[in-house]
Parts: sequence; structure tokens; C-alpha cells
Amino acid sequence: MPYLNIDDGFADHPKVDDLSDGAFRLHVAALCACAKGQTDGFIRSHKVPRLTHSYRPTLVVELVEAGLWHEADDGWDIHDFLDWNKPKSWWDEKRARDAERKAKWREKKVTDR
Repeated sequence: MPYLNIDDGFADHPKVDDLSDGAFRLHVAALCACAKGQTDGFIRSHKVPRLTHSYRPTLVVELVEAGLWHEADDGWDIHDFLDWNKPKSWWDEKRARDAERKAKWREKKVTDR
């Protein structure tokens, strides 16, 4: 259910525009993994090499030097991820609201018979 928000000017941003193709691909793959895993922009170190088939440690260095990734305990934080994307807590609350709404609808449907 979660999705990733990327501004339509993302690729033209100076931090992104200057990236090599490999670093760009790694960054986008990491953004997608964070959205899918609802990690609030955190990617574990052991997962990074598995994000792209062309991974090289120098790509991470490039992303850090560009200011897009910041070192964190056992991984990396993606800069400004939560400025553009909803946190895990928002998705958890949405699921709970949706489940409650659907349960009420089902209950009403059964009692209307």
C-alpha cells in the first residue's frame, strides 16, 4: 500500500543531476526500498549492495558526498525522505482507520439483510 513520492524536478536537482548513473540508480532503488519497507528513510548497510546489480562501494561515497545519504548506526539515512514521504506511523494509522471503516461497512451490510 505505501508509495514513494518523488518531485517531478527530482532528476534536475543539483545534488541529483551531478550523480553518476550508478549512484542515481542506487539512490532511486534505496528510496523505493525505504518506501516499500516503511523504514522512514533508513536503509541498513547489509541491504545496500543488494539494491542494484552494479553496486560498488564508491557509489555510496558519491551519495554521501552529494549530501543525499547520511551515515547512521548500521546503515544510512536518506536526506529529507520524510519531507516528501509519509512516515510508517501514518501508514499504520491509515490501515487501522481503513480496517475500522471496512468492518463497520461489513457489519452494516449484514444487519441490512
